[in-house]
Amino acid sequence: MSTSPRPLLLSRFFLPRLNTLVRTRIAVCCSFFIQGAMFATWCSRIPDIKAKLLLNDAQLGTLLFLLPAGQFLSILPNGLAVKHFGSRPTLILAGFLYPSMLILLGLAPSALTLGILLFLTGAVANLSNTAANTQGVFLEQRYGRSIMAFFHGMWSVAGLVAVGSAIGFTALQVGPTLHFILLALAAATLLSFSGGALAEDPPPQKSEDTPARGLSNWSFTPTICWLGIACFGCMACEGTVYDWSSLYLKEVLLVPTKTQGIAYFAYLCTMVSGRFIIDRLVNRWGAFRILLCCSMAITLGFFITVMSPTLTAISLPATVFGFALIGCGTSAIVPLCCSLAGSCKDLSPGIAIAEISTIGFFGFLVTPPLIGYIAAATGLRYAFALMLLVSLPVIIAILRLHKKMPR
Repeated sequence: MSTSPRPLLLSRFFLPRLNTLVRTRIAVCCSFFIQGAMFATWCSRIPDIKAKLLLNDAQLGTLLFLLPAGQFLSILPNGLAVKHFGSRPTLILAGFLYPSMLILLGLAPSALTLGILLFLTGAVANLSNTAANTQGVFLEQRYGRSIMAFFHGMWSVAGLVAVGSAIGFTALQVGPTLHFILLALAAATLLSFSGGALAEDPPPQKSEDTPARGLSNWSFTPTICWLGIACFGCMACEGTVYDWSSLYLKEVLLVPTKTQGIAYFAYLCTMVSGRFIIDRLVNRWGAFRILLCCSMAITLGFFITVMSPTLTAISLPATVFGFALIGCGTSAIVPLCCSLAGSCKDLSPGIAIAEISTIGFFGFLVTPPLIGYIAAATGLRYAFALMLLVSLPVIIAILRLHKKMPR
């Protein structure tokens, strides 16, 4: 990775007294922060958009599906774009496009327009995600130690900040369009200073045992497949917690409305805080041990959650503890899998990260609706019990990969 990126926009004023490597690390943090803020801000104002366009629940559900569909269908071209044009220019481009798309979502005059814009927003969000993770991989290689989880932690912190800001704007009766414009201007300003501090991609290193086709083509190696399976299980569990944790407390434990979000809050606290300490644990104990512990934490968390209704006296604390364990587990798996994928010698980092995202994001996309179908037929508790079968392949995948990880 080049340690002297060309100045761009206002980058010469971005922490000029720090050395280039530290400036680049902070710039990557800024890009992850912008991504998290954009996504959480959109989610926080969905009810306002629904009311503005007079959408019913079915229409809104169909439209919301288009954003992840855009993310999923753009994974291949985005991976190739990052590989051919470099992660720095694509991340800067996506960093300006993402806030612009948010403004257009607020201005959408009809459901059809909103649907098209959501699809395009998903594609831009995925481009930003792929490029940012590629920058993280290169920077991690430059540091010679794990730093990827911290970047993902910045994404999560941005989400919390954005939700808090949305609550404030809503209380002040600021409409979503003005809210989106103000946030977009703030994001563009931050990127104007930090974007130029992002580093140039290093030239691809070819060796005699590295096939030329692997550096440019879309191909699934065994390592990528196992990393993808680990991401699939982790993101499937994440999606289930996001969409169904509050309903689990409501329908299975029959808790009052005011405490139905406590399990999700516990999950979010451990997931966010975990991402800020995982790198230190990895640097001390190795990626294999941390990934194995995290995968087991997810499985144990779902087991406790499913069994908690039988613990009458402590069912709620047990459930909260189960969700907290799941948060601990999901905090590390995707960041570390991205890091490992980007280090594969037979694929470019952009394509490798895009490939595991293809497999992993499919779990995030399809599992929550399947939970709903299964819950309708058997009950939500039994649907959560099936998540044990989803989490177990994560452990298997990590065990299969242990020879390729630092221990």
